[in-house]
Amino acid sequence: MAVSADYTANLAADVVGLYQDAEQILLQRIARALAQDMDAPDWAERKLLQVQLLQAQTVRQLRALSGRSTEEISAAVLKAHNRGAALAESDLAALAARATGVTAGLPPGLPAVERLVTETIVAIQSTHVGILRAVDDVFRQVVARSAPQVLLGVQTRRQAAQAALNDFAKAGVKGFVDKSGRKLALESYVEMATRSATARAAIDAHVERLQAGGHDLVIVSDHSQECKLCRPWEGKVLSLSGVARIDGVDVAGTLAQARSGGLFHPGCRHSIGIYLPGVTKAPTRTADPQGDADRQKLRYLEREVRSSKRQAAVALDPEAKRLADARVRNYQSKIRSHVGSTTAKRIPSRERLGAL
Repeated sequence: MAVSADYTANLAADVVGLYQDAEQILLQRIARALAQDMDAPDWAERKLLQVQLLQAQTVRQLRALSGRSTEEISAAVLKAHNRGAALAESDLAALAARATGVTAGLPPGLPAVERLVTETIVAIQSTHVGILRAVDDVFRQVVARSAPQVLLGVQTRRQAAQAALNDFAKAGVKGFVDKSGRKLALESYVEMATRSATARAAIDAHVERLQAGGHDLVIVSDHSQECKLCRPWEGKVLSLSGVARIDGVDVAGTLAQARSGGLFHPGCRHSIGIYLPGVTKAPTRTADPQGDADRQKLRYLEREVRSSKRQAAVALDPEAKRLADARVRNYQSKIRSHVGSTTAKRIPSRERLGAL
């Protein structure tokens, strides 16, 4: 059976959920603190004195999050490794049953997996500094932005605070940078890091088992709605080692080259499987740029649903909550219409924002 990054995508859900919950708790805590004593003449001074209390509460929250995320990340990466190895063993067993003479080697050790677990934990928990800083930054920004609007008579204090909170909630906690230098929101960064780690663990384990069984060639699957990064690799034969060439086989490059060229990027759904010369048939006419465009539009609508749910979490009064909930329903209606008229597939969990 072929192994793909998409095969382990569900393993990231629990880790991402932890951080979505944490962000939602943070947003609600900030909103509740700002709503207290809203009509007091010294409201701004009172709010700035609350920053230290909020930070102390957030520190306690992050300590608990560190323990839980360490457990979830470790479990996800190890499960991915086991899945990748099991798929390879299934392939090798099937080949052995056909009397090919192929025998499997001993299972590889796990030091590489342990390193990957550690790297992923460090990468994801590095966000905790940014979360803590967001408490201070957001609280002070909301207070600072509210004061001049009230003095000028443009908005009430509640309206001004709500507008500032909405701006923050739309984007969520930001400032996390991936390897390409892009700034990502908290949930996007955690999902990217976890999915990358689980995909890497599964594929590496799969490759190790194939090589131990004497196989060097794999073929990349076709997948609908593929992006421009991985489209060039669809149906291509790759070498795992890059050393052996086989007459009559058009080898496009090594697996390492394909990865560096974009294959198995975060969110990639392609797979690789054993390539048997003269037996395996390569897919043709694989390009689906319209499908990719439809999928990207769905991702945008999902982000808007989550953004609207964050705005609901910081609502300072029932009217603000009603408006935010209406935005959620509006974007969910757009999603239903979009998936009904395209090949894009709705995944309700991607519209989730915490479990509260």
